[in-house]
Amino acid sequence: MMKPKQYQKLFESKTNNAHLITFDNNENYVVKLFKGTEEKALINEWIAYCIARYMELPVAPACLVEMSKEFIDTIPNSDQLQYTVKQFASKYIERTVSGHEANVKNIINHKDLAGIIVFDYWLCNTDRTRKNVLLQEWEEGSYFLWIIDHAEIFGSFSWITNDLHHLPQKIMKSATHEMMAQFITDEEDFKKQVKLIQTIPTQLLEEILLLIPSDWNLSAEEQQEIIKALIDRREQVLPMLIEKFIKKVYRPARKSRIKR
Repeated sequence: MMKPKQYQKLFESKTNNAHLITFDNNENYVVKLFKGTEEKALINEWIAYCIARYMELPVAPACLVEMSKEFIDTIPNSDQLQYTVKQFASKYIERTVSGHEANVKNIINHKDLAGIIVFDYWLCNTDRTRKNVLLQEWEEGSYFLWIIDHAEIFGSFSWITNDLHHLPQKIMKSATHEMMAQFITDEEDFKKQVKLIQTIPTQLLEEILLLIPSDWNLSAEEQQEIIKALIDRREQVLPMLIEKFIKKVYRPARKSRIKR
């Protein structure tokens, strides 16, 4: 397993828990550590990452890493962190800007966009802001879009079991979703992604949860409730929400782009 070599910097974020660290393979990773005030953040990141990879969405390769307590103690604001054996690390994507910093005329991987939106609605990711996409310019005005930061799926980085069964069932206000919708050329892509999610084996979801480190404190009861909530939401809620999204967001956004 790779080991941390040098601490680089702290990224500005809502939680101040995204650290750029160089590892002994000479690659840079964005590392998130356990914070007691955000006790589900790492769990959320891991679940979302594994599902996004299964769906072949544009997320940076990630893994669980081990950093010694001595190294963690050198990190800024380490007094706010709680030591755990493993941390969540995603590979740093070079030469990118946030959604706020780009004049987007074209998204190269536009075939991924419907999947990202469906993924966000299934997992109730309420934090898909323009800061939580990265744009990698291939040529002037033309970008590859990456998605990052899934600490707030299930609506919160500190959810409790009861919250999982009362997740919002309405259209989310997201300027980023509206921007992405403009570049989706076939509305059937949404329905294909819903069907893909509905075919994800329950056993795979269970295995994803079993890989969560024990000191991240996800109880057996919480694991069961996550599975129940995901299955119920993908069967009962997701199709309805995506139909609403197509009518209220996608079609108007697409029509507006075509007119331009």
